[in-house]
Amino acid sequence: MAVADSRVMDGTALNSGLIDAFSIVGHRRFTTIAFLGAAQIDRCGNLNSTCIGDYHKPKVRFPGSGGACDAASLASGVIIFMQLGKKRFVEKLDYLTSPGWLNGGDSRTRMGYKRGGPLAVVTNMGVLKFHGTTKEMYLAEYYPGVDIGTITAGIGFAVDVSQAVESVPPKPEELRILREEIDPQRLILG
Repeated sequence: MAVADSRVMDGTALNSGLIDAFSIVGHRRFTTIAFLGAAQIDRCGNLNSTCIGDYHKPKVRFPGSGGACDAASLASGVIIFMQLGKKRFVEKLDYLTSPGWLNGGDSRTRMGYKRGGPLAVVTNMGVLKFHGTTKEMYLAEYYPGVDIGTITAGIGFAVDVSQAVESVPPKPEELRILREEIDPQRLILG
């Protein structure tokens, strides 16, 4: 799957070009949420989807932003989907592709971003959110049967777990909607 994969357009109310899409995402009168993923994320929700290693001689080269930088910069908020792992949740990105809360605190505002920023990071073991003032990641929810220590072991930096609660499992009707209506081809859910 890629940004322009027609399979992700199935059932949409509107399909348009990038100029239209970014005009909608960045429109001041709309509340828009971008859904993004990446190869790496840091404690302030900054994303790397460009390369692992030195930019000029990378170990791995990825497709790049594909519009993610624009979405992360313009949307009212961003929800990030990532698999936990120390190679993914890193202290320092190999390359900054899409801005999160930059250096934390009010650094995003000081750099001229008028709105937005990461709201949550949904992983295969729990959900992380960002502190209101520091803008650093913390564990908000862990999935039933998942040990908090297993989650922190998959993160390459210290993360606050003091507010973590066990998440409520999805209801059967919610699972049905996800599996049959949202992703019947199992492109995302697998």
